Amino acid sequence: MREVRVRYTGAQLMNTEFKELFAICEKMTLMGNIWRDKEAGFLRQAYEIKMIQGHELDELNDIPWLVVEEILSVREERGQPIHTAICQNYHGLSLIGEAINSAVVIPDSFIGRTETLIIIRGSPKGCKQMVEGFRQFKEPVSISVVDSTPSEEDYLTKGLTEQKIKAFEAAWKLGYYENPRQISPKEIAASIDISRVTLSGHLRNIESHLAALLASQLDL
Repeated sequence: MREVRVRYTGAQLMNTEFKELFAICEKMTLMGNIWRDKEAGFLRQAYEIKMIQGHELDELNDIPWLVVEEILSVREERGQPIHTAICQNYHGLSLIGEAINSAVVIPDSFIGRTETLIIIRGSPKGCKQMVEGFRQFKEPVSISVVDSTPSEEDYLTKGLTEQKIKAFEAAWKLGYYENPRQISPKEIAASIDISRVTLSGHLRNIESHLAALLASQLDL
């Protein structure tokens, strides 16, 4: 497992399509990736958003590649509201990971007026592919590489049995999470020689586990 940190300065991105965002928003911090809709071409993500004083959150909907879908919570920081919201991200950079299964942009990545940090975690090959995608967009000011500790590797799978992980892998590879109508739970269960009831239980457990992790990130 590898972690790569890609940094851009605010000035670098000010001359790109992010200029519209920086005119109204101070910082967007990634809280979690929820769902990729390949047909509609967006990535559903949870963000912590700090607007520039005097600007409202719904102004983000005027940006062509961003839609605020739902506000989860609002807190104050030094008198300024900080929103946690679910957004649809249509930006081309969100599509970089579409064909890369072994690396992902993880929470605590952020885009801001003064600095942008993209944290990528995954296999060395997957991280390299994703970094190349960002470099094609614009050469970063810095790229740093670190190896993850075992505890970081186990963050998502800790507490899950091998059988549950196997069930999730089968459902994912057979396209169940991209289009649930494409394949039935019964067919997925048959592919790994378990009952439909057992498969459904495993997938519910996986989803509850991931929901709990996201709730923890959102301090719910």
